[in-house]
Amino acid sequence: MVIRRLICMILLLIVTMAAPAQQETGRRLFMQYCIWCHGEQGDGNGPSAEGMFPRPRDLIRGDYLIRSTPHGQLPTDEDISRTVAKGLPGTPMPAWEKILSEQERGDLVTFLKSLSPRFETEKRESLTIPAAAGSIERGEEIYRDSRCYMCHGEAGRGDGPITTTLAFEWGFPYQARDFTRGWTFKGSPEIDQIYLRITGGLNGTPMGPYRDLLSDQDRWDLAHYVASLDEEPSSTSEDFVVLAAFREGKLPVEYDAPAWQQTQAALIPLAGQVIQDPPVRWWTPTTQSVTVRALWNGDAIGFLLEWNDPTGPGSEIPDSALLQFAAQPGGRPYFLFGDAHNPVKVWHWQEGGITEEWVANGSGKIKTAPASFRVTSSWAEGRWHLIFSSNVTDGLPPMEGEFVPLLLSIRDGANGEAGNTRAISTWLWTTLAPPPSLQPWFSGLAGALGTLILLLLIFSPKGKPDE
Repeated sequence: MVIRRLICMILLLIVTMAAPAQQETGRRLFMQYCIWCHGEQGDGNGPSAEGMFPRPRDLIRGDYLIRSTPHGQLPTDEDISRTVAKGLPGTPMPAWEKILSEQERGDLVTFLKSLSPRFETEKRESLTIPAAAGSIERGEEIYRDSRCYMCHGEAGRGDGPITTTLAFEWGFPYQARDFTRGWTFKGSPEIDQIYLRITGGLNGTPMGPYRDLLSDQDRWDLAHYVASLDEEPSSTSEDFVVLAAFREGKLPVEYDAPAWQQTQAALIPLAGQVIQDPPVRWWTPTTQSVTVRALWNGDAIGFLLEWNDPTGPGSEIPDSALLQFAAQPGGRPYFLFGDAHNPVKVWHWQEGGITEEWVANGSGKIKTAPASFRVTSSWAEGRWHLIFSSNVTDGLPPMEGEFVPLLLSIRDGANGEAGNTRAISTWLWTTLAPPPSLQPWFSGLAGALGTLILLLLIFSPKGKPDE
């Protein structure tokens, strides 16, 4: 008994001595990496916080977004560590797992908890995740019956009829989650994490807890249905090529034509543009990715652009999109309308059927030219579909056998985006797939005939010699 008490006292002493050391290390890490957004006091008012959306969390309140605990409760240590490691996709909060070690993240968690007095007095309980199988079909019924579509839309693209009226509890606008883009989920698109969000809600947002409204099995089925709506991969390549597939005959003008679905789709991430005057980064673009497909038939080329837009057409500021090409062979021009030595050609579409073509040698050096392209546009179920088409030789640099630099940009008028306030891609490459050729068939046939003749010569019976 004495030995056991002695061991307990030693362990308690070790823990007591270790806690201040962990907290001091955590404080040092916080001052090095976190104060720029969250502020020196942890109140979310750091020098970089202005203009961020959403604003950095007030850590003093302890009102964390991602938790495995019931609504209103504090997160577990594991929850905080996971958020630090993985970040919050779709927000300025980055992932730190490649910068901070597991031990450093643990020390940082110790310090973060010291910022809020709530951690000293409030209890935390973890929610239990069901082990039973989930039903996507039943989850879809629950989605309808619970009217989830009012915020998240019929197809789950965040375009519900009340989504534009939502706000954080401190007044900032809030956008319902687009379930088709799982990589933007602030927690994770994994089913168990979706279940936790449904069960415990998201503190500070219109997404409340459904723990007391739906049974465990209902929430588990609903999580499976939400996960099934994910259309986009959780990772993308940095080496983008938009390959225009060859097709005989006219190019389709309907976005849902089978010919488009048979092409190779490129999923292109977009980021907020850097605005020159005043110099600032646009932190809150609505459009964070666009899917691109391309076709050509020997004479004409078409590009199908598709992206999610929960607010749709009809805003005071019209939506718009542009394709930007390098105007001459060579390297990639400066991304913002080219430069003095490397001009670009821009195809610009604006809601309402307006099309413009620009030739630019840099921002502020833009000349308007007659449009050499056409656009067919439609918006359906929270998604824009645009087909840009043109003759292959109409002002574009040679594309056959060449890789031409291509850049994409989208503006959402309902989000106040106009001018250079836009979402933009990096430079991509586009090229033409060669038409199908009969030469391989002829080469194969010639090879087969040659082999047959050679075999006949080798194995043919020889005549008898004269007697």
